[in-house]
Amino acid sequence: MQSQLEEFRANGIEVIAISASTGEDLKEKLLSKGITFPLLADPELRAIDAYGLRHEGGNPFGGDISRPAVFLIDEEGKIIANILTDNWRVRPTAKDILDRFDKG
Repeated sequence: MQSQLEEFRANGIEVIAISASTGEDLKEKLLSKGITFPLLADPELRAIDAYGLRHEGGNPFGGDISRPAVFLIDEEGKIIANILTDNWRVRPTAKDILDRFDKG
C-alpha cells in the first residue's frame, strides 16, 4: 500500500478515505495495518449520503454501508472524475485510479 500511496502523491493525488465505520473501528481495523492517509469516520452516513453512495442493507452484518467509490477532486473542490462500483466487494485498484487521473 505504501508504494501505491507514494505513487499517488508523486502524481499530485492526495488520498483521503471516508468510511461508515466509527472512529474506534477505524483505529482497530485499519490503523494497525500501517495506513498513513486520513481516515474519516462517517457512522451517520452524512458524507456518504451527500455523494449518493449509501448501499441500503448492504452490510452483511446488517444495516447500511457505503458503495466503494473514488472521487478525484481538483483544488477548487470540483469533482473531475469518479469511479463507482455497485458491489461492496469490488474495489478500484491503484491502476484504475491512476488511469482515470491521467484521463481526468
